[in-house]
Amino acid sequence: MIERFSLTGEIGDIVERFQVGKVVRGYTNRFNVSPTQTVSIVMNDRHGQRTMQESRWGLFPFWAKDSVNADHATLSQKPFLDRMLRKQRCVLPCSGFFGRKQIGQERDPRAMHVVLPNQPVFGVAAIYDSWKDARGQEVRAFTIITAASSGAMSVWQPRVPVILDEEGVEDWLNPKLTEFAGLRKHLEAMDTYLMRAYPVTNAVHDEWFESPDCIREVRIDYA
Repeated sequence: MIERFSLTGEIGDIVERFQVGKVVRGYTNRFNVSPTQTVSIVMNDRHGQRTMQESRWGLFPFWAKDSVNADHATLSQKPFLDRMLRKQRCVLPCSGFFGRKQIGQERDPRAMHVVLPNQPVFGVAAIYDSWKDARGQEVRAFTIITAASSGAMSVWQPRVPVILDEEGVEDWLNPKLTEFAGLRKHLEAMDTYLMRAYPVTNAVHDEWFESPDCIREVRIDYA
């Protein structure tokens, strides 16, 4: 499961990367995002304009299996996920995600930060739900779409977020595409050899710890 991610790109870079037409709420310089926290997503507003909005990470009820991560293979099989897949897709701007790996003689698994070299911001496929709160304000919650990882990384990180390329972002945010068949090709896991994973402080396991140290590489005794 993906339970932590980072976003360190500037707002201008995110706007350019995802061709955002309107920024309603933009969050950046987040080094340790955890479920139930509020972050930025890229979505279409009711006028069809590509917009950066805020959303909570984690569908309701929070304890449900698909709340934080949804398996790409089951999206079209569950009615509530299929509904969001057809009409409520979004892209999560991301700079890296966290996993855990047993390294050397360390007693506990080491936190690992996984990034895409030369891509300070990339887009993760997500779907969201929205409703009106007691004050009549629209609120949102999203779940990240994941797929099985491959290669050596699969030993310690069984699942990875579905990372979209430029064509994938365009199709994912295209409101005219409503059938799973037209989206399926974008829901495969990226080859993990294109990623870089490096060790970071285990303090990232604490959801209240938010610091640049979360994404700073640390030296490990591999003996």
